[in-house]
Amino acid sequence: MKTDDCQSKIDELNIEIDQLLYAISHDLRAPLRAIDGFSQAVVEDYGDQLDATGREYLERVRSGGRKVHEYIDGLLLISRESRGEMALGEVDFTRLVREVEGVVSTRYDNHVPRFNVEEDIMVVADLRLLRLLLEKLLDNAWKFTSRVQDAAIEVGQMDRAGDQVLYVRDNGVGFDMNYAEKRLFGAFQRMHDDEEYAGLGVGLATAKRIINRHGGRIWAESVQHAGTTVFFFLGQV
Repeated sequence: MKTDDCQSKIDELNIEIDQLLYAISHDLRAPLRAIDGFSQAVVEDYGDQLDATGREYLERVRSGGRKVHEYIDGLLLISRESRGEMALGEVDFTRLVREVEGVVSTRYDNHVPRFNVEEDIMVVADLRLLRLLLEKLLDNAWKFTSRVQDAAIEVGQMDRAGDQVLYVRDNGVGFDMNYAEKRLFGAFQRMHDDEEYAGLGVGLATAKRIINRHGGRIWAESVQHAGTTVFFFLGQV
């Protein structure tokens, strides 16, 4: 099968997956609203007839329903943000990194890590998707260095077997590489507890889908309490 035919089949499958996600989300939202609404009604109208344990159980039901609702939104986010027609062109990667850094840094007013990006990096990519990819990776870097003194984030490139490999490196909390293969780039797979760092676990799943659309590869290397480096290269679509 020719490359163009393969890409066409992949695009068709992605459309079918997107349609399935929307259908599932639509069908799930109604019963979730019912669960939350009737649970709230019980608490408001019959709360005085329940003991503390009964009220706690109902709050857990409502909390679980809200969590499922967040997961549905997360699935749609992965689908919506990484689909659409691609327009490949030459991109000033260094300049784009600085633009995205300016946006991401505003989300963390009290956290100002040292930031460095290598000069004069040029790539061929879809600008919209590349911007989204960098936003996900830099947001993770800011988040996971937020509790580190003298935090630092670096963006650069290297040559590996003739491929232009780009990377985002931080000296943040890191993670256990024993769990990385199965969990790191999966949707809703978290390497840290919600109580430690907020998030649904869709950022790297979205990043992986963007890289896949470019025909490339993404992976990470990390040491607990010593930082993480996310590597990726943009293949030939």
